[in-house]
Amino acid sequence: MTAKLLLPVLAAALLAAPFLEPLSFLLAWIAFVPLFWCLHRAQTSREATFYGWLMGFAAHLIGFHWLVYTISVFGGFPYAVSVIVFVLYAALQGIQMAIFALLLRSVGFGPLHIFPALLWIPLEFLFPLLFPWYVANSQVSFSWLIQSADLVGPYGTSFVILWCNAAIYRAVTAKKEERPGAYIPLAYAALGMVVSLVYGYQRLGSIDEEIANARKLSVGAVQGNVDIDLKWNPILAQKNLEKHRELTSQLDAASLIIWPESAIEFLIPEDLPALPLELLPVFKSERSFFIFGAKSYRGTLGRPGAKAFNTAFVTDAKGRILGHYHKQMLLAFGEYLPFAKILSLLPAMPFADGFTAGPGPVAFNLARGVRIAPLICYEDLMPDLARKFVSETRANILVNLTNDAWYGRSVGPWQHLRLAQSRAIETRRTLLRVTNTGVTSVVNAKGELVQTLPMFTPAVIQTEVEILNGETYYVSFGDWFAWGITAITVGLVLFRLKRRLKKV
Repeated sequence: MTAKLLLPVLAAALLAAPFLEPLSFLLAWIAFVPLFWCLHRAQTSREATFYGWLMGFAAHLIGFHWLVYTISVFGGFPYAVSVIVFVLYAALQGIQMAIFALLLRSVGFGPLHIFPALLWIPLEFLFPLLFPWYVANSQVSFSWLIQSADLVGPYGTSFVILWCNAAIYRAVTAKKEERPGAYIPLAYAALGMVVSLVYGYQRLGSIDEEIANARKLSVGAVQGNVDIDLKWNPILAQKNLEKHRELTSQLDAASLIIWPESAIEFLIPEDLPALPLELLPVFKSERSFFIFGAKSYRGTLGRPGAKAFNTAFVTDAKGRILGHYHKQMLLAFGEYLPFAKILSLLPAMPFADGFTAGPGPVAFNLARGVRIAPLICYEDLMPDLARKFVSETRANILVNLTNDAWYGRSVGPWQHLRLAQSRAIETRRTLLRVTNTGVTSVVNAKGELVQTLPMFTPAVIQTEVEILNGETYYVSFGDWFAWGITAITVGLVLFRLKRRLKKV
């Protein structure tokens, strides 16, 4: 019994490790093996479900341990309360793996041990997660493998990894007389991996050629390094602004200057025609465009009906506001508090009003056909959202404005960057991430990290990024693969359920 409890925790550690250190990506290929061992030996479906939940619970505790700091700093909770909230969060997120274990226990591993891969994809695709992560993201260091994202999103690589896990389990646990046949699933799963690698190798070469021939846009990105305890203090707001203006003055003339999320700490009406000169940096080119993040509002502050937004604005060099985008996907514990109405009834429980979600994707149209997709904060973690920016607005550069100071001096900001890298592959667009305290970075259309700034350091990036206009299969057709696997899985589960009921 002790082994059965320890093995799901081991599986969780193997799964979480590549999300904390990408060079350990090989561990994901065996991460589910200990869980499969437990599921095969579980006496009941309830026991199997518990083992799955335990793996999911432990994986979130390990992989997102830094969230305790975020919950404490944003919510103003005592550290002990933040730990309790985090444990509850991990327990709820573990339900995803519990469902996976229950389904697998019910339908079995199937021919060629392919059922675990089939069952996992719908859960990865549809189960709600605070931080959307995919098994495929564990392979960010394995560039050849993950290029199929421009066809099927992250789900193709996840499918191959889960299939290989199941096939490896079959091969290593087979009895001596079963071994010849036990290697057949592994051979087919390995073939799936080889196909992905061949496609990746070929695709990397073609993208290299597109990057070399693409038009370039000169960009300056400013990392102001304003720590979280210095933000939104009225006494320090002007000083923090001057940090950004001073760093901007170090840049050479550029077509586009970008400041991060909430760089300007003064509330701005959403219909403001022009940015006041005292807030505007000095540009070395009259043709520069300027993108910055700020809180904006609609209506009269303090009056009923007033709304607050997390907003990205774009201006010309004279400060005239040319457009804005309100963040659509708000971050729990960062921009709104889940169950806030219930929690506010508890004595001594801090509570703050949250933001309002904005409408659909909006591109910033600059000169010469440049169209910027202004993803805010963790919106760059969502494949379908980035896809819609490209398919619906024809955006040809992805820009992410974020403030990861909420995560403290932890692996959190790096983890955010690694989870976001796949958006560049899926859309075949440059992803320029401009952050407050780091990690400000440039990701090319191959998903490679080209340039980064050190964390918690005031600094700038001056670079040129590619303007790419092609449309990938994933952008054109969306999550066709994930929906197809979901349909197959639903049919499979219903078929097995029908057969079981007939036996009864």
